[in-house]
Order: sequence, then C-alpha cells, then structure tokens
Amino acid sequence: MARELVAGIFDAESFWRDENLARLPAIRDKERERIVLAMDELMFPFCGSGDALLTRFAMEDAHKAYLASIGFSFGHLVWKGEKASANLFQAMASEPERDERYRAFDTLSPFAAVPYTREVIAKYGYATEVPGIEAVKRVNSKIYSTRLTGDLLGESFGQPVYSAEELSVLGSSLLAEHGSVLIKDPYGVSGKGNMLLQSQASLERVASYIRRQEGEGKAAAFVIEPYLHVECDFSCQFNIMKDGSFHLVGLQKMHNRQFAYLGSESMDADGREALERAGYFEVLIQAADRLYRDSYYGPVCIDSMILRDGTLVPIVEINARKSMGFINHRLDQVLETRGKKGFFTFRSVGFKERFDYEWWLDELKRHDILYPNRQGNGILPLSSATLFAGAGEAGTARPEGGGLGKGRLYMTVIADDLTERERYLEQMRVSFESKGGKWYS
Repeated sequence: MARELVAGIFDAESFWRDENLARLPAIRDKERERIVLAMDELMFPFCGSGDALLTRFAMEDAHKAYLASIGFSFGHLVWKGEKASANLFQAMASEPERDERYRAFDTLSPFAAVPYTREVIAKYGYATEVPGIEAVKRVNSKIYSTRLTGDLLGESFGQPVYSAEELSVLGSSLLAEHGSVLIKDPYGVSGKGNMLLQSQASLERVASYIRRQEGEGKAAAFVIEPYLHVECDFSCQFNIMKDGSFHLVGLQKMHNRQFAYLGSESMDADGREALERAGYFEVLIQAADRLYRDSYYGPVCIDSMILRDGTLVPIVEINARKSMGFINHRLDQVLETRGKKGFFTFRSVGFKERFDYEWWLDELKRHDILYPNRQGNGILPLSSATLFAGAGEAGTARPEGGGLGKGRLYMTVIADDLTERERYLEQMRVSFESKGGKWYS
C-alpha cells in the first residue's frame, strides 16, 4: 500500500491572495499567526497505517501516545529548517538538499494546493497530482462563488464591487433597504476578512480606507451583500476526482458566531434527507462540474445555510481544499467503530507559562473527563502544539507584566446529549484554569 506524507498549511488563503489587492481594516495578531502555523497537527486523522504527518512544531509525546491508544496511530516528522516558514512547501522546495525522511513516502497529501506544492511533488517524485495554482486561486475566490451562484440559480445575494466608489454606492443602497450590509474579502477566512456595517458613517470610513489604498496603486475587489438572518449553517464535503466524477464525503452542521467558526458535528440522516428533497445535491453536482471545467479537481468544502424564513442558500462560499469538516468526518469514522460520534470545537486560552501536558492528560483521566471515560464518552483533545504555540519556545515564560500568552485547544466532545457535552466542557475549563490559565468562552 502506498505510504502518504500528510502536510500543509491552514492559512492557504493568504497564499492565494494577490498582494496588489486592497484590504479591509484589520489588526495584525502575531500570536494568532503562530497558532495557525501550529494547526497542521490537526491533520493527523488523514493518516492511515504507515503514513506520517509533517508539522512545523513538535507535538507532545504524551499527546501522540494518547491518540495511538484510541486508534490514531501515525508516524510524525517535525520540520528541521531554521524557522517555521509560513508556506511549508516553499521551505521544502527551497532546501538545497532533499530530506531523506520525505523520500520514504510514495505520495503527498496536502491540506490545500498552494504555491510550491507542485515543486515539492516533483522534487521528491511523489505520485500525486494537484491542479495548477492559478485554477486553485480562481475557484477559491468569493467573487467566483458569487458569480457561480448567479449562473446556477439565476440570482445571488452577493455582488462583486471593484472600487471604493462602487462599494460606497451599492453599500448605501443595501443599507437603506436592509439596515446592515456585509463586506467580504475575496480570500477572507473564518472571523477574518468579513465586516458587518450597520451605518452610513461606518460604510464611508471603510470606503475611505479602500480609497487611500487605491491611491497607492492597490486594486479593489470585494463582495458586498445584505446581512442575512441565518437559522442553520452547514457544509458539504466532497471530492472532484481526476476524471471529473463527484464523490460525496459528508455533511457537517456548523456552529458559528459573528462569522467566526466555533465547531462542527456530522449531520444526521433526517437533515440529509431534507436537503436531498430540496434539490441541494443537484446544485452541488452542477457546481462541481463547473469547478472541474475551470481546471480544478481535489477536495472541496462548500459552506451553505438555511435562513430563518426557510430559504435554502446552497452556496455561501467555496473552499477548494480540505477543511475542519473533512477532519471531523474522519474523526467520526474512527469513533463510529465504538458507536460514537463527536462535536468538533475549540477554545481560545491564555496562560503565563507552559505546563506539563502529560500530567494534565492524567488529571483529565482521573477526573473522568478524558475520552473514553467510564461511560465511553468524554473529551478527546486534538492538539498540543496549538495550545502552546503562542507562548513561544518551550521553557519560556511571559515577560513580567506582559499579559497572558495565547493558545488554542482543539477537541472533540463525545456525549449522549447537549447537557452532558456542556458538563464536560465546564469540567475541562475548571481543570485548565486550575493550572493558572484562562479559558475564553
């Protein structure tokens, strides 16, 4: 059986985005950027027997041992370069010598196709094919998904705008009609690159900000739409095969807050049947065919929603890559062997200094929080590197008066009902804060 090297980056959008495009107002967060670099450890569910996961940062040995004990056994390689490059594939391709560790694998399984992915494949002779980077950039743009929605359904809530003036004029019209508008960066991601505006004054401030960038030679390209009142967010994961055929992977019900992703759980049979009756999958197959004709093949996650008035919006945006939904689907495939399924989520945390991760896992087990507990439920921690990445290197503490370091704990909660799920999360919070940390809801 072919052995795969699983690797990639979770901030692919930043490498698809043209640097000449104007940006929405935002504050840079270097600690968050470091945490995103560490998110590559979340790809371990894609590894099968004999495969290996390549990450920028070391994973805790206790964490890997725990995952192996519950059915996730995989090899692990840590990047040896001088620093954790933002684009791991660029760093791999740029090294003068080939790393012998990577030559042991037959194929490369990337989270997303980004610049230099093909160069790495060629360098190590992997039997892997990915689409051209220009096709990948094109189909991942929100402008593309907006136009595709109009082509397939005859109308789209969103409209592309290509100047600060267009943004101001169309935004004013939408504000007058709907009271609030949403501006989207074509390569914005969860919680970033979206702005909700509810006044003419705020719209004009954003338009002025864009106008200044236009004066510096930047090009404006955004999607603007009325703010929609959503009843249910969900997503569909599928693969477009090399021959263009459509292969459904799964459906995930998503939990979002103010455009930020909070978690996923596999959709039940009733939800899937309702979507089938509504013709949802017919639209997705048509969308997949269009992506293929536009030279894309590979994993796709399409975000969708149902509005409070019952309107089905099949395509909110297209993520032509793997996603959290793909990860949760793989997790549930393993949990299903024990008759379980989980709720994939995360919590942002803060702490003064690192603590002993192995000791913490033992404590979670002693308090019957760690999966599988005596009921066969509990919390399955999915990350260790993201927990500590924002704090810097091992053994370092925050400077005096420097505030709390940032981290993020990804986990799957296995519970029989919502009450039990919330109880486990509260117990996890208490356990974490007993270490002197802060748990942000």
